[in-house]
Amino acid sequence: MKIDIKELARPEVAKIKPYKGEKDNQEYRMNLSGNESPYDLPLDIKKEVAEQIIENNLNYYPKLYSESLRCKISEYLDYNIDCNQVIVGNGSDEVLSMLIDTFINPGDNVLAAAPTFSMYQFFTELAGGNYHNFLLANNEFNYQSMIDKINDIDPKIIFLCSPNNPTGELLSKEVILKLIDNYSGILVIDEAYAEFSGFSFLEYVNKHNNLVVTRTFSKAFGLASIRLGYLIGNKDLVQEVAKVVKPYNINSITSLIGKTILRESNVIEQRVNKIVKERKKLYDELIKYDSWNVFPSSANFIYIEGSKTTEFKEMLNNEGIKIRSFDSKPPAIRITVGKEEDNKEVISIFKKFKEGNKSEWKKSSF
Repeated sequence: MKIDIKELARPEVAKIKPYKGEKDNQEYRMNLSGNESPYDLPLDIKKEVAEQIIENNLNYYPKLYSESLRCKISEYLDYNIDCNQVIVGNGSDEVLSMLIDTFINPGDNVLAAAPTFSMYQFFTELAGGNYHNFLLANNEFNYQSMIDKINDIDPKIIFLCSPNNPTGELLSKEVILKLIDNYSGILVIDEAYAEFSGFSFLEYVNKHNNLVVTRTFSKAFGLASIRLGYLIGNKDLVQEVAKVVKPYNINSITSLIGKTILRESNVIEQRVNKIVKERKKLYDELIKYDSWNVFPSSANFIYIEGSKTTEFKEMLNNEGIKIRSFDSKPPAIRITVGKEEDNKEVISIFKKFKEGNKSEWKKSSF
């Protein structure tokens, strides 16, 4: 007997499309597509972590709810936030999923920007919720437009990514603070790229019990491979979200590396400063072209819209450089800010592109 497995799955699961990222079978020598840090963990820190792994027994479970890691995070943040206001997850994806699991019933509405991080929609629809957008391109992120949208669909959660992925802009502080005072649902500020912007909503967490800030170790900390994210909120809110945290969701090695790098925050700050300086250099060059629109960025990437972006991506790809493209109207690309030498190469290729010498677009043998 052949069973129709899809018929047994929940309807929300049966109709959902798994996240696969951008399909690309080409080989690359430089990856500027994932908004990762170009800097690996310093070798001396790696050696220290390796020694600690050798000294620790791996046959025992990790601490149940990662209290020591949560406390290290609260100390690092220094916004009068204590350990019990922090929840850690397997990447910020998991803490975003926790928020959906805690507050969204089938049929509930969720609101977010377009374009923005795709996981908000993924987790909403997986839980049976209804996902709605407001359009950044149409300047719909203003107070009156947002209130009209809230009154229309009554969203239980609003996700705001600031700086926004993929466009890179900071959302208006004034609009967000006014929304908090006039919205009765959960307002989530995704600050995955906050370290590159110099601004955070963490200072407002203790003033508003419906405000949540989420962050990650994947970007500024350069630790995408260890999958560590966290959320910060009012104690009452965190107490509810903590009920859906899976036991032992953070492994001992991830916790160890996270605590170690928090101690080396000066290294991270130096690297962030380098990336911000390189971002400006890259931006200042890429705006020297009238046939596309370069978005000002407060993150570690630059977003460009326009029909010519398709040709520029092809040229970069032919030179062995991978970037992210978006099948939007108009088409768009996103370029991660790399090391100085990486960005110099992108700029060099851009200058050839701008000159329009298509004879130089032949695929290199990199």
